[in-house]
Amino acid sequence: MEAIRKMLGRYRNEIKGIAILWVVFFHARLGLDGLLYQVQRIGYGGVDIFFFMSGFGLFYSLEKDADLGRYLIRRGERLLPSYLTFCFMWLAVMLPRFGLGTANAARVALSNLSMLGFLTGTDRYINWYTGALLISLLLAPFFHAALKPGKRYWLRAAALLAVLFAVGLGFIDDSRYMMISRFPVFALGMVAAGCEVKERNLKLALPALGAGALAALFVLYRCLNRYVELLVPYAMYWHPFVLIAPALCLAFGWAFAHVPAAMLKPLRFLGGASFEIFLFNVWYEVLGPEIGLMSTPLECMLWSIGTVALGCIYHLLITGVMKKRKNTH
Repeated sequence: MEAIRKMLGRYRNEIKGIAILWVVFFHARLGLDGLLYQVQRIGYGGVDIFFFMSGFGLFYSLEKDADLGRYLIRRGERLLPSYLTFCFMWLAVMLPRFGLGTANAARVALSNLSMLGFLTGTDRYINWYTGALLISLLLAPFFHAALKPGKRYWLRAAALLAVLFAVGLGFIDDSRYMMISRFPVFALGMVAAGCEVKERNLKLALPALGAGALAALFVLYRCLNRYVELLVPYAMYWHPFVLIAPALCLAFGWAFAHVPAAMLKPLRFLGGASFEIFLFNVWYEVLGPEIGLMSTPLECMLWSIGTVALGCIYHLLITGVMKKRKNTH
């Protein structure tokens, strides 16, 4: 188990790099068919990979230093400079386009700056993911406390996951279920980081996880193609990734362990810049159709690549400014 944890930790950014490319691919309107379309149509699963790896990483961060104040400062220093700067740019461009009155414009601005627009039901939010990210970061210390290694670990882990699934039942046929249904996979990432599994049991657990992921994938595609009424109201778009995302992370980690390190540098960088790439990509997804940036598949492809480039440049600028600021203090 320790070898698997080291593998996931070592290739965390590379896995996130694959995930953000999958999300960008999902958002692109390329007019595909066949196998590529089937891969593209579930590309939102890259977000579930983010949540799993985020839970995995935050467990170790809290193991090193569980002080709540320092934890919040660390998370804030990583996310807020990128998000708030981007949010002000987004508001400056989008608020005039929305044509809102003063009160509604102020409400939209506050809901986005606080990241809570989707959760509170305020219209014109940047993206639901920012709110889910904020809440997951706030929940992480409580999950970490519940998952301290020791007696009855698996009972505590099962209880935590059961509570999260039960909370989700209160959001059936509610658009916020898209967010709530992601917290079990986030918690599962923390469970994976904290658990101890004997090698003989691991030899059974890994095939079982693979079989469960294949079964979940089968259920997902049955719902996509036949039982569409279950997709949004009952979160069957997203729940299958509770099993699919961990299996994909393990598969990617294993594959990366067999690739020369130099070949993985671009993916590692993309993973480090994934949050900034995501922000520009979802902005393009909203703004693109309004100003004619999605008229042909080729334009969609080029603009999608452009959002990746913009996110990378923005990431370099923000991290450069933050490093310079830290060095002057």
